[in-house]
Amino acid sequence: MVRSWLKQLLKYWMLFLCLFIPYIGVQAIEGSNILYSNKPAVNWHEAFPLGNGRMGAMVYGGIFTERVQTNEDTFWAGGPRLLQKEGSLKYVKEVRELIVSGRTAEAEKIINSQIVGPYYHSYLPFVDVMMRFFPDMGEVTEYRRELDLSSGVLSVSYKLNGIKYHREYFISYPDQALMMRFTCDRKALSLDLSLQSKVKHSCSTDNHTVYIEGQAPEVCWPHYEPSSEVIYSDTCGMRFQGRLLVVECDGVVRSNVHSLQIRNASEVVLAFVAATSFNGFDKDPVAEGKDTDKLCAEIEARIMKKDYKDIHTAHVNDFSSLFNRVSLSLGHDEREHWSIDERIAHYMPDKDPSLTALYFQFGRYLLISSSRPGSQPANLQGIWCDDMKAAWSSNYTLNCNVEINYWPVEVANLSECHLPLMQMIKETTKDGRRTAEVLYGSPGWTVHHNLDLWRTTWPVGKSGQWGIYQAAPAWLCSHIWNHYEFTNDKFFLKEYFPVMEGAAEFYLHTLQKTPEGYLVTSPSVSFENLYVKPDGTKGWVCQGPSADMQMIRNLFECILEAEKVLGIKSDIGAELRKSVSLLAPFKISPRTGELQEWYDDWDNLDDSNGQVGHGWGLIASDMITLRKTPELAKAFRRTLDKRKPMYRSNSGSWTGAFAAGWWVRLEEPDSLQKTIDRHFLKALYPNLTSQFHGFFQIDGNLGFTFAIAEMLLQSHSGELHILPALPAKYSEGYVSGLKACGNHEVDIYWSQGLASKVVICPGTTGKLRVRLGKDEKEYNVVKNEQLVLNGKLEVLSK
Repeated sequence: MVRSWLKQLLKYWMLFLCLFIPYIGVQAIEGSNILYSNKPAVNWHEAFPLGNGRMGAMVYGGIFTERVQTNEDTFWAGGPRLLQKEGSLKYVKEVRELIVSGRTAEAEKIINSQIVGPYYHSYLPFVDVMMRFFPDMGEVTEYRRELDLSSGVLSVSYKLNGIKYHREYFISYPDQALMMRFTCDRKALSLDLSLQSKVKHSCSTDNHTVYIEGQAPEVCWPHYEPSSEVIYSDTCGMRFQGRLLVVECDGVVRSNVHSLQIRNASEVVLAFVAATSFNGFDKDPVAEGKDTDKLCAEIEARIMKKDYKDIHTAHVNDFSSLFNRVSLSLGHDEREHWSIDERIAHYMPDKDPSLTALYFQFGRYLLISSSRPGSQPANLQGIWCDDMKAAWSSNYTLNCNVEINYWPVEVANLSECHLPLMQMIKETTKDGRRTAEVLYGSPGWTVHHNLDLWRTTWPVGKSGQWGIYQAAPAWLCSHIWNHYEFTNDKFFLKEYFPVMEGAAEFYLHTLQKTPEGYLVTSPSVSFENLYVKPDGTKGWVCQGPSADMQMIRNLFECILEAEKVLGIKSDIGAELRKSVSLLAPFKISPRTGELQEWYDDWDNLDDSNGQVGHGWGLIASDMITLRKTPELAKAFRRTLDKRKPMYRSNSGSWTGAFAAGWWVRLEEPDSLQKTIDRHFLKALYPNLTSQFHGFFQIDGNLGFTFAIAEMLLQSHSGELHILPALPAKYSEGYVSGLKACGNHEVDIYWSQGLASKVVICPGTTGKLRVRLGKDEKEYNVVKNEQLVLNGKLEVLSK
């Protein structure tokens, strides 16, 4: 009797621990989403980023001089261009014939001399808000610069000569302004305010405002070109205006020609508002541009009617409503209390598990800050750029970088942040139809390696090795389907269905038939790789590389599935059904046992470059999985063993993002952790942004955000897979709020590396399959009715 009673008591005690202890852990790490430094930034890569999608800023936190470097997402060089070269179709036909006959070197010469166009336009730095504080010397103590990821608010505090100073910065999405509030504990706050820019500009002031007006250049060269020439034109170049407003001040404000002087204040509130003449991707910003003075005046009028407290509250409510959807704990040690620069500089693989959680949340923070409904999508540097010769022009690179930016957006529960990419895809179809017709004699639309603000689609300049990339329309359209899979939004799918059809129509008319009867792309490239044929010939142009064919097959199959979802018939549906079975299939090399990268069994010239794009079907779809296609997974695993992309470069940008993503999909937690460790050791700037070849590239941050999410939850293969690739380093933890396909929201709690509780809030009614370890079960779920499971997938409550 006593033994039975004890068993019952133990049962209820364990249930208590399972249900309630995880929530105690939530309170214990309330401050874990903080980046802080105990010194001002000395360069751009130490400054902390802010953003609201449209505007970005890097805040240095200087004591005596402060620089807040800003960006505006439509501030690009140049304007709309029609780059289509009439008569190019004949060259494409000639190139195709040369490829078939094996004369690829001749084909490459024609592509480079007759087909590729000029460079695309560059993203630009915008305006610097400059502040000089007085006194400009003295003893500084208790300095702290802190970025709260959960609220999007950056603060700086210190004592100077015993006087307490505090600053607060944020960029409001609701009010579209960079807000700054400075306070001190007595009326000792004195500073000079000015604006400056690296582009052509002029400044003026009135009693409480500094104005800056200027123009973007027509041409800026990318960083890899030797020319530093910046070309301006009266007839081409975005116009802009910025206003630095003194919103509140209890001191004296004076103006001179180019700056404002504030003296003897205890509180100052500033707002920086800005606008460009951008009026759409296909409108001339000079002849058809918007009135920047009017736009700035409208934003100023709204700001001046509001109290700072109300602006601050609206911002925090807006930002945190997105950020706080997901919480993550991966364990703790004393290093989580170190400054961020110290944590990075002294990182050790067996220490600081919470840095991985912070890195995940920092990625979500960057997405919220650089991609909001109504803004441009995140470019190579998100929204932050300080160079007139921007790295790779800081534009939209479509052979992986832009897509990697948005890998985590759905699983990280930020679906609306995906929408700027969708809008860009739709806008691209306009010029893309011209390019399809002129270059390929085809209906539908296409785009190649790059895009800029002006949605130019002709192959980008310098070399066809990257410029002639064929798979971009299919890869971009996979994001349309991905967004639908996670949201179940049929209205969205119906709106974007014609975009997917247009891409498929292009491929249906341009795919070439091989002697074996398969349909392949031609001319094309495999990422940017060079091959070696059996006869020793080296080159890049080819037909039907594996990655192309995977993406096109995925596009065709998604359209056919969308027909069922929407209950409609596509005009090209019958042709798609016929053609999908003729697409070149996956091939496993009989020589090496590896997944073939090219249609023919050729070798990669340089295994050290880290480019293994033919694993697309593993990382970006369910074409290659351990359980559905084990032979393909094994063959690609052989490729990874040989080429070792996880050890190439510094594991920054795509080199690390792909490797981390492959390891989570292959369910190899130790390999994943090694890649995370290498990334942390080699690829991080002191402000936690990811560097690649000496430049910030945001896909490094966001690719790892995706991998960290998917080590905890995967849903791409028709089931919710719980903890599929959890490294041993994170033996204790929890995550709440991850999103799965089907619009399901998932919380997971684990101890000693094993799941103890899974909470699923279904987004749809129906059957739901869940996998945990070797266990797999199916449940009947009802929309919005929680399903709670234990570590054996037994139902605790519904």
